[in-house]
Amino acid sequence: MVLTILISILSLCLNQAPLTEKYHKQVSKNISKSFSKGSLDLKPIDFRRGELSKIYIDKNFQGHILIAEVAACNLGGCSSFENVKKDKNSEYFDLLLILNKEEEIVTIKILDYFSDYGYEITSKNYLKKYLGKQPCDFKNEIDGIDAISGATISSYALEGMISTMCEKL
Repeated sequence: MVLTILISILSLCLNQAPLTEKYHKQVSKNISKSFSKGSLDLKPIDFRRGELSKIYIDKNFQGHILIAEVAACNLGGCSSFENVKKDKNSEYFDLLLILNKEEEIVTIKILDYFSDYGYEITSKNYLKKYLGKQPCDFKNEIDGIDAISGATISSYALEGMISTMCEKL
């Protein structure tokens, strides 16, 4: 009985679709908005924090795409960014980020926000501030973007995720 339950749970986990497949329509739509149309090919890059890929259109390198689950807040609210990084019970949001050849952000979207707290991070006006920035700007803390009121922890989590890309580009 216990073995049957364990096998069922394991098979559900193994059959879970990656984020790229889950958000296939949004990914395709945003890539076609950001780059010229053609034969799309995504080449995965080893990146433990999300699904990072190189974008090729008609075999020509165009940029990078990141689809990631970002830990943002805990159930019941947030006290500090450091606690979010340590707490395994964090709530998450799904991020779509597209960079051009110059490694500048050309598209940034919060695909899904699962928390009751910090939803202000999904504001299009706030996310526009990230356009034209490079991931290493966030690592070196020269981005010039302030956290948004009501989503301070989510803002820090977003910048933290973007900065981790710096080493992989």
